[in-house]
Amino acid sequence: MANMIGQMPLPRLSKSNYENWSIQMKTLLGSLDVWEVTNNGFEEPSNTTAYTAAQNKALKETRAMEKTALYMLFRAVYESALEKIAGSTTPKEAWDTLEKAFRGADRVKEVRLQTL
Repeated sequence: MANMIGQMPLPRLSKSNYENWSIQMKTLLGSLDVWEVTNNGFEEPSNTTAYTAAQNKALKETRAMEKTALYMLFRAVYESALEKIAGSTTPKEAWDTLEKAFRGADRVKEVRLQTL
């Protein structure tokens, strides 16, 4: 699946397509089982010394999910949007930044078109 995703064209966020882009990205991230860490975030535990092998495995998987989601978001935006999220360390941080920057711009354009 990961190999197929790497070759698949992704929806690209622009100044006027946030709503459609976000629907497509939520579906894509959900299909990769990484939407939950994007939407809810993940707090890195401060101390894992008492973790069992199963807990360490789950932690490693969650970290991988976060990196996958962040990578997909980096790939699904144009350079101008990438500059806004380049410093993001989690997919939730990147998603929230994009939503804040583009959701309003998308709606302003929609209202302008409706008034024409």
